[in-house]
Amino acid sequence: MSDKDYPKLGAYRELSELERIRRLGPNEEWVPLDVTGEARYSAECDRIRAMLRQLDAYDGGMLWDSETATLTIQMTSEDALQEARLLLLVTDPTWLRVMFVQVQYPLQELNQLASRLFEHQNEWAGASGFSGGVDQRANRLELLLDGEHPDADLLIRAVERLADPRIKLEVWRR
Repeated sequence: MSDKDYPKLGAYRELSELERIRRLGPNEEWVPLDVTGEARYSAECDRIRAMLRQLDAYDGGMLWDSETATLTIQMTSEDALQEARLLLLVTDPTWLRVMFVQVQYPLQELNQLASRLFEHQNEWAGASGFSGGVDQRANRLELLLDGEHPDADLLIRAVERLADPRIKLEVWRR
């Protein structure tokens, strides 16, 4: 894709100061567009995520609730939660309302499980037909299955054989 194909895209690329002045004029500024009003919250969540990167092995995910403007930090150990509290409430405080919750599984582990199961459904289940993904709030991999799928029984038995407590199977009927 080039600027010739989409001429307006060129205006959105990061510009050098000289290029910006040439295009906009010396007294004009870029105005960030914040349609939802959540840009500052998003920026603060990004800052927090970067601060907590050192705790990735314990990271159970972050949940944002825009109605209450609350960020929930999930970690897999009390020590990691304590470190997160120290970072966000003392060392480099955030202005967001933050809750800290201990969960059982790291997000990275759930994502790897999802990747492995979804990519290789035929190998471990004998058929394919699952959809779903990681449910961070439940701290589980949620597998969704249409109960009317031709191989539904086979797929349900395959999940039961896994006997993996990280997996939640949801069978729905039309």
